[in-house]
Amino acid sequence: MSGPALFFALIRWDFLRELRRKEIVLNMSLFAVLMLTIAQLGTSGDSTAMKSVGPVFFWMAIVFTGTVGLGQSFAAEREGGRLTGIQLAPIDLGIFYLAKVAATWVYMMLMSIALLGVYMLFFNFMRWDLIPSLLCAIGVFTLGYSGVGIVLSSMTTALRGGGEIVLRILILPLMVPVLLLTLMVSQATFGEQVAGGILGPPMALWKYALTVLSLDAIYLTTGYLVFPKIIEE
Repeated sequence: MSGPALFFALIRWDFLRELRRKEIVLNMSLFAVLMLTIAQLGTSGDSTAMKSVGPVFFWMAIVFTGTVGLGQSFAAEREGGRLTGIQLAPIDLGIFYLAKVAATWVYMMLMSIALLGVYMLFFNFMRWDLIPSLLCAIGVFTLGYSGVGIVLSSMTTALRGGGEIVLRILILPLMVPVLLLTLMVSQATFGEQVAGGILGPPMALWKYALTVLSLDAIYLTTGYLVFPKIIEE
C-alpha cells in the first residue's frame, strides 16, 4: 500500500473507531465546558474582566482539555497488545504518526468549535466578524499541539493511571511559546488585548499564522523522525 493510501486508510480506521466508542470528542467537550463554567463563575459577571482574561481561559481550556483526548489516543492500540502488532506490521510508522496527528487534529477542531459556542454564551462574545480569524488561529494552534501531543502520548501510554498527569506536565512547557504567540494575536481573534496588552503589542494574524505554522512544521518533522524509535522501545 502506498504512503498516501495508507495515511487515509489509517485516518478512516481511527474515525470509525471513534464513531463506535464515542469517547474522545465527548469527554474533551464535557471537560472543556466544565473549565469554562468555573472560569465564568470566577469572573463574577464582570464584563471588563471577562473581555480581558476570557481569551486566556479559552486557550487554556483547549490546552488542558486536549490532554484528555491525547490520553485516550492510544487506548485502542494498548488493548490486547495491538501496539505490538502495529510495530510488527510492514508499515511506515512515520505515516502512522501523521495519521494519528491528523485524526487528533480533527477531534481537537470539533471540540474547539463546541467550546467556542459555549464561550460565546458564557462570556457574551458576539463578534461574528472575528469567527473566521479565530478558527484560523485554532487550526494552526491545534495542529502543532496534536503533533507534540501524539509523541508525548506514545511515551506515557504505558504509565497506567498516571499517564495523563505526566502528559500534562510535559506538554505545557513545550506549548508555552505557541500559547504566548496565540495570546498576542487576541486583538485579531477576540477583539481585545489580553490583560490590557501586558504581553506586548498585538500581532497581525498573518504573522501569527506563518510563525506558528513554521513551529508546527518543526514539531511534525521531529515527531515523524522520533515516533518510530519511541514505539520500537
